[in-house]
Amino acid sequence: MKYKNLIFALIVTFTTLAGSWIIPSLVEKMTDESKSYPLMYYSARLKELCLIDFRNTSETFSDIKGNQYPRTAYDSLLPLLNARQLMMDNAMPDSIDGHAIDMKTLRMTQVMFRYRPQDMQMPQPAMGVLFEAMPQRGKLTLPGDYFTLTDQITFIDAETNTVDEEKSIRFQKELVKKGFVFPAQAYWGNPSTRKSYEEGYFCLDAHNQLFHLKMVNGRHFVKNTHISDSLDIRWFAMNEVADKRYYGFVFGKEGKAGIIESTEDGGYFFRRLDIRPFNPEKDQLTILGNLLYWTVSVTDSRGMDTYGLDKETLSCLSAYYQPVKRGLWDEVSEWLFPIRLSLQDKHSAFINLYWHTGAWKAFLLNVLLALITFAILRKSTPTQRWLSVGWVLIVGIAGWTALLIMKKEN
Repeated sequence: MKYKNLIFALIVTFTTLAGSWIIPSLVEKMTDESKSYPLMYYSARLKELCLIDFRNTSETFSDIKGNQYPRTAYDSLLPLLNARQLMMDNAMPDSIDGHAIDMKTLRMTQVMFRYRPQDMQMPQPAMGVLFEAMPQRGKLTLPGDYFTLTDQITFIDAETNTVDEEKSIRFQKELVKKGFVFPAQAYWGNPSTRKSYEEGYFCLDAHNQLFHLKMVNGRHFVKNTHISDSLDIRWFAMNEVADKRYYGFVFGKEGKAGIIESTEDGGYFFRRLDIRPFNPEKDQLTILGNLLYWTVSVTDSRGMDTYGLDKETLSCLSAYYQPVKRGLWDEVSEWLFPIRLSLQDKHSAFINLYWHTGAWKAFLLNVLLALITFAILRKSTPTQRWLSVGWVLIVGIAGWTALLIMKKEN
């Protein structure tokens, strides 16, 4: 057959690609283990980070210095984490560190925030909705129109699907007047009525300047935050908290992460989290905050860094690092797969073809398989023999399996 060798090569290549996905996937399912971390929380009583994990032992928990505490002291030593239970037991202290304690204040100052790299990769809504920031009846309602912000701002009536020319022109003129340069790179908001107040959107213009856009009493409100003067903004996450201390979390391209606060004179201030450099494309961020302290955890493929921060200054009071627990899959994959193919990646929310490279150890197995291939294909031509050996040396067990299948078929 004229194209026999070409067809053979294509089939081997396809079979190798399939094997590079199927074989590692099966091995991973048989050997992979959970890599979860214990709950970390900064204790207002101990003034130290605590590790809370009752899966292996239900009798004790510890702080990062190794001190053990009985389960019976769990609520009292972590009063701001277990405030509801202490209130039910009538055991909640009246004050902590000079701050009066009541459930309303605790609820208003509670912070729960999580960021994953997938949040930045997911497609953002093509349209936004601008609520009235000062509704007459105190309840947020849908305005009846939506807007797009690209090379200009355009409001579109939701019922008639027509452009609201008058409103679009008003907001466009105000944006240009305040120095906004089109086209817009991105805009972030929280288009939900299930919140107590509205802060509109934060918009990044063509010159990387971050602007605050909202609607107050039916009129436009546009202001340059000037946060970009000290931070090269990569991503922003709106987080309208009950106490209105800050607008949301902002991440810079140079590793900075923090919050945008409102100042007394109506300005904006970037307050940096006192943590290690943060990479929004690979790192996960979890924040548990209360009246006095924030517990911040940064997780990547190597492990988890946890910080206890002062709520007001966000300065670090305590820090602890936990390396990721290596399981059987981590050990086995280093010896079996120099390269492997998967449909998922921990840094992405999308199904795709992802190549993963392994350790040099896997090439020891490749050499062994190449020698076996050399022996098995002794009746083949020298060219076929050496090409097959080279193929196995490069791709490993997946290529070796493909050649065995084709040899059997032949």
